[in-house]
Amino acid sequence: MSLIEATVVLGVVSMLTAVLAPAVRNYVGSAQQTAAQRDVQIIGSALTQMLADTGELWVSRDGNGSSSTVPPSHGSSNRADLLVSDGNIPSVHTARSVGGPPDWSTAVNDTTVQKLEYYLVTNTPSNTSANAYRIATSMSVTTQYDPDSGATYNAEHAWRGAYLPGPIGADPWGNRYAVNVEYLARAQGAGPSGNVNDVFVVSAGANSLIETRYDTDGATSGNDILYIVAGGSR
Repeated sequence: MSLIEATVVLGVVSMLTAVLAPAVRNYVGSAQQTAAQRDVQIIGSALTQMLADTGELWVSRDGNGSSSTVPPSHGSSNRADLLVSDGNIPSVHTARSVGGPPDWSTAVNDTTVQKLEYYLVTNTPSNTSANAYRIATSMSVTTQYDPDSGATYNAEHAWRGAYLPGPIGADPWGNRYAVNVEYLARAQGAGPSGNVNDVFVVSAGANSLIETRYDTDGATSGNDILYIVAGGSR
């Protein structure tokens, strides 16, 4: 190939690259957006199913006790506030921060902030099997006492996971998914304060910046990707 021919080929390649690059970027961006939307829905649906199976309206840090005959400990001080996946902690828009903790940027501490997989995959709240939710095969009583309402509930409620097949990874931009489960509470009775707020799974999206308030009734998402687990007007 002569120098002139090589120059022409390089020119054509450069032109094609300039034309195709925006289309490729748009395609990749669209695929990432779609993947994140799918993920927040899967996580939210799995959490909803776990709560339905266990008969809970909140997430407790010690599950339902260490055995089938030990009553659950569901005081508001024993509930998780934030569940997160693996991944980096994204930035939070200053106008959307509640000044926490907890907040979207709160780090895992294995008490109030825990990994989603402890509840949806391994049944190890606080990352220990001693605090697991009861499983169906361990049931030996007909009812269990609910210390919040003063009533009993059917002991058929049990953890029936895993609700997801394995560890829950980061969103397509490398950041963690997060769920503000602090606001999964009874609409009436002795639940923690703030049960008028929305509960949702959030991804910070392509800008890696969470623009949705942690405590809000009626989420404003900006560029965030959200899946509503529970609406505030319930």
